[in-house]
Amino acid sequence: MAGKKDNTMVLVLTDMTDNQAAQMLKEVVKAKKKYAPNARGTAACGKRSDVGSLLQSGMRKVKCCRIATREENL
Repeated sequence: MAGKKDNTMVLVLTDMTDNQAAQMLKEVVKAKKKYAPNARGTAACGKRSDVGSLLQSGMRKVKCCRIATREENL
């Protein structure tokens, strides 16, 4: 049996262009669907000055993408 599902991942990448950030977000969503199809989460892209709010509060005033579970995609 696999381990307990109590792990979380937080990733902060800096010094990217808008296109690079969009491509990284696309790849993260693709990897999530492949490796953790039932996991839930939110990915967000924003300016460096918004990092605190990206990590801390409801992703307001930033471009964000909700990563849905497999059941929500049906």
